[in-house]
Amino acid sequence: MAKKVEVRILNQPFMFVGEDESRILEVAQFVDGQINKVISDYGIVSTMNAVIMTMMKIGDEYLDMKRRVDRVENSTLRLLKKVEEIEFPCGVCDK
Repeated sequence: MAKKVEVRILNQPFMFVGEDESRILEVAQFVDGQINKVISDYGIVSTMNAVIMTMMKIGDEYLDMKRRVDRVENSTLRLLKKVEEIEFPCGVCDK
């Protein structure tokens, strides 16, 4: 059952509704930490600029990870195809 979960990001309260309260809290803590890191690292004072910079950093990391996953999936599919093409002596593999 979905429940309301209140979190704080940049000391502002936000209410989310979801099934997994611990996941909502984990994501909110991650987002808050990332925004605060950007503020600290770049000395940004505008909340909007800090949020946009954080979104750009997270977006960049996401796209990089997605490309890596796609490469691994493609490599795995190629390897599976090669394994399937291997001819086994009669009676060695299950049919």
